[in-house]
Amino acid sequence: MAKKSEEQKLMEKWWVRGLIALALAGVAYGFASLAIDSGALWQYALAIVFLVWAFVQAKRSVQRLLRS
Repeated sequence: MAKKSEEQKLMEKWWVRGLIALALAGVAYGFASLAIDSGALWQYALAIVFLVWAFVQAKRSVQRLLRS
């Protein structure tokens, strides 16, 4: 079995995933604000993608927290 790298070990901690979820939610908010101002559909799409990615990371964070 291969040894885990430092990044892999960090990603197993619930608070790291929580921080990533917060950062992704902030990026989604930024793109949503830009999309509202400009009306560009690609910015709306990016906001939705980042928001979904933030929810996935938040869900994984909660799962890790409940397992430990």
